[in-house]
Amino acid sequence: MFKEINLRNHSSLHKLFYSLDLPQQERKIALFILQDPQFIQSANINQLASTIKVSNATITRFARRVNCSSFTDLKVKLAAAAASSQVNTITNQDNSKTTAHQVYDFYNRVLSETQNKLDIKQLKKIIQLIKSAKRVYFYGIGSSGYTSLEATQRLLRMGISAFAETESNNMFMTSSIISKDDLIIAISSTGSTDSLVRAIELAKKNKATVVALTSYDNSPLAQLADIVVGVQDTNYINDARFINSQFSIMYVIDVITTLLLKNNKYHDRMTRTITSVLNEKYDAYNK
Repeated sequence: MFKEINLRNHSSLHKLFYSLDLPQQERKIALFILQDPQFIQSANINQLASTIKVSNATITRFARRVNCSSFTDLKVKLAAAAASSQVNTITNQDNSKTTAHQVYDFYNRVLSETQNKLDIKQLKKIIQLIKSAKRVYFYGIGSSGYTSLEATQRLLRMGISAFAETESNNMFMTSSIISKDDLIIAISSTGSTDSLVRAIELAKKNKATVVALTSYDNSPLAQLADIVVGVQDTNYINDARFINSQFSIMYVIDVITTLLLKNNKYHDRMTRTITSVLNEKYDAYNK
């Protein structure tokens, strides 16, 4: 059964778990594997049982249900499944880098340079702003709009009141009624998107707090923001290539949401929301 599992492809794990008639407590184990397979590799059975609040016996029953002799055997097979999904992209006989490797190197550079720009104290301030805000709005247009939607979904899963504004008219309407208790996280690689900048100007008049995620510290957006998080600009690569301009910004959002999840309240809320969705899909699958 495990030979077909790819831990880097959640749909494969979903298919496995939905095909089983799992009791409620064993569903919690399946859900945890979907959420954090790396934790399984480093934890012993007592640590896992304590973390997800099930008994050791329940974990052992789950392991046997998926054709493993023990929890240790489950860990080994999960690790083997993860390893089998690795793909070696170096295939050119002339030892030149493949296109896949070139893009990989580019993303590594973007990540490295963005990480060097990050100030952990600044990120912790943003965490506190999110915690204390009455509402959190993500502003972004075009590609930044998709990033705003993803960021909003992450906060919603933690029970945080979050909204994505991805169209200029909606931004102006929101900015016109926003208050000092609200937080805007404005996303723009260039920091010069005219309609977004004008919406932020209006929001600032209404005393909203603004965090800017942008590549340019001297951009119009950055000049308006209370906090500016600088990310690596991806425009130095050939524009003919389809390189994700949001990659560095998404990395920062990953860091912020991971820091938020260190708070037990947000972690528990996310677990509950994901459990609810998983149970709904499980029930629909078995109808």
